[in-house]
Amino acid sequence: MGVTFDNVQYLSDNLDEAQVDADCIRAAVDRLHRKVNLYKYGLVVSPDSRNRVNRYMMRYIYRFAQPKLCKVQDVLNPVMDERLCASIRQQNVLIIDDVTTSGSTLNEILRTLRILNEDNEITIFSLIGRKDLMAEAV
Repeated sequence: MGVTFDNVQYLSDNLDEAQVDADCIRAAVDRLHRKVNLYKYGLVVSPDSRNRVNRYMMRYIYRFAQPKLCKVQDVLNPVMDERLCASIRQQNVLIIDDVTTSGSTLNEILRTLRILNEDNEITIFSLIGRKDLMAEAV
């Protein structure tokens, strides 16, 4: 299931950029939680990104539960750690990203995860994404 975030317009010029980002992320993650119940996800896969949006998104998701965090590079590594493989097999997996452009990385992650995790849920959450790549929007 793909999830995109509707555009939000702020009428006040008094908010700084970090506050706008934080408000958008909180609203988007809250909507996601109402839709899929974030408490049931034990593993979160995210890009190895240092940007403020991804860091804040992870911190806010942790308010619901303390899932194990895994980087995209770890999942796509051909010689994956056996503990990570076991965790993927046993958990519902949430994939988060701030922006989805071509969808090629997500497709590769999904292909790899599906090999290891045939029975549990895998959910993709992207703040911004192309509509033609998203299966469902919240």
